[in-house]
Amino acid sequence: MKRSVIFLGLLLAAGITQAQYYRWVDEQGKVHYGDRPPPSLAGKAQVMRHGAPAPDQQLPYAVREAMANFPVTLYVSADCKEGCNDGREYLKTRGIPFTEKNVATKDEMEALKKLVGTEEAAVPVLAAGTKHVVGWRLADWQRLLDAAGYPKEKGR
Repeated sequence: MKRSVIFLGLLLAAGITQAQYYRWVDEQGKVHYGDRPPPSLAGKAQVMRHGAPAPDQQLPYAVREAMANFPVTLYVSADCKEGCNDGREYLKTRGIPFTEKNVATKDEMEALKKLVGTEEAAVPVLAAGTKHVVGWRLADWQRLLDAAGYPKEKGR
């Protein structure tokens, strides 16, 4: 138990925003943690995650790094058509993985207003880490994503 608390503390202290590790019990009943289970116990190891899911290893390194430090979220609503569609297509064309959140309720809209720091919020809102852009303006989205370290072209 003491080792697991120390291990988890080290993960947090190291500032790891995302990690996957395994927990398994050996033949003597001793609990182990590691980044890979031993092959003999691979089927019996418990996969554990800390923080956000790890980026897809098939993505380019620059994209994985940017995702780890500045995850992208696109806030949309049902009545947002042109700007939301244009923004969504731009992210796809550029090859940027993103989470899309539909702002549908009054509470969700209040949370969005708090995020952007205004009394009124309009969608789309693009967030990269703690920075955000309100509305669809290509130049603003490019600056935000470039500053976050995302490649300018898909697959780079």
